[in-house]
Amino acid sequence: MVVVGIGVVVAAALVGEPDIVWLGFLLVLLPLAGMAAAFLLRPTLSVTRSVQPQQVPLGEHPRAELRIENSKWASFSACEFRDTCPGALGAAARFALAHGAGRWSQSVGYEVRADHRGHFELGPLDVIHNDPFGLAKCAWQVPGNAATLRVTPRMFPLAKPRRLIGAGSTGDTTPQRIGLSGQDDVLVREHRQGDDLRRVHWRMTAKQDELMVRVEEQPWDPSVTLVVDNRGAAHMGSGPDGGFEWSISAVASIASTLMSSRCRVTIVSAETEIFSPVHADSVSADNRMLGAMVDLSDSGRSSISSGLSHSDSIGSSQSIIAVLGLLGATDAAALTAVGNRMQQASALVPDARTWGIDGTRSDDHRAACRLLTASGWILHHHQPDESVVEAWDRLMARVEAA
Repeated sequence: MVVVGIGVVVAAALVGEPDIVWLGFLLVLLPLAGMAAAFLLRPTLSVTRSVQPQQVPLGEHPRAELRIENSKWASFSACEFRDTCPGALGAAARFALAHGAGRWSQSVGYEVRADHRGHFELGPLDVIHNDPFGLAKCAWQVPGNAATLRVTPRMFPLAKPRRLIGAGSTGDTTPQRIGLSGQDDVLVREHRQGDDLRRVHWRMTAKQDELMVRVEEQPWDPSVTLVVDNRGAAHMGSGPDGGFEWSISAVASIASTLMSSRCRVTIVSAETEIFSPVHADSVSADNRMLGAMVDLSDSGRSSISSGLSHSDSIGSSQSIIAVLGLLGATDAAALTAVGNRMQQASALVPDARTWGIDGTRSDDHRAACRLLTASGWILHHHQPDESVVEAWDRLMARVEAA
């Protein structure tokens, strides 16, 4: 319009038409007036953002709430908004708001697709302000807080094992003998996760200013090592319903169930040890475990042997439970060597046939499973439509029948 207006002014001046000259000036001034209105009358905005709930399991749809406020009286608000969202949570939310002159505030909400595990940050809010004529616009980011969303694995309530897995004593240091003589001459040590509170030695607790327990008898300190196969290439399917996320949800649910039974749980991935128990950590252990599983990603490794060889828990645990993908000869050899040192070894493995795997890859997987079974591992081959709860119940039935 500016270029056309200038052309009209020049042409009208050349032919001597003053009325058309004014029309040309109008064409030039309208875009300039629109630019002035877009910048001078733009609202002064701020945003308060929240996500409810802030932590959701995979596959849920939490709701983001935004409260947008304009604190400027002399403003004309015809704005388009775009709330920035990580690509893993879907496309950014877009909406438009139109208000007359004066201050205003308005709440806006939209749903987020939590289809990927992890920690995600929503924001900032981008805004485009249009002038009343629709000829000019200006864009900027609205100041305000960002909102953090934590997407965890799906957690399933699993039945506790009927007979405790891995009962025994592990990792005990030599206790001190404290006291003078007689009844008070007992062995005590610091309290650890899984210790029965009935064994607390209250007199020594008061002296040491730390919870102490008696160890006249062998402590009840069951320990289990869980193996999560986080090799993306070893699993079938993708997204929330794929085999990779199924395995992570299974390990997280098993770990939570065992820790609620006062077991000392260590989790090992294909690369390294990602979660280990800490003394006097019974309150936050479940949350720490969930945090470790939230951040777990594809290792890119071809074998799980590295994680097994870099775990300090292998030598102290009595039992091992693995949730595995497709296996090869190297995986079977590493698992067999570890299982031979355990009182009990069990695993959930995919049924290659029902998952649609055939050829050499299927043959290698079946051969690896046969080797594990021959070395004393108890396996359950889960199918694509089998839930974590069903697979766990069937595995425990096999363990109890063995």
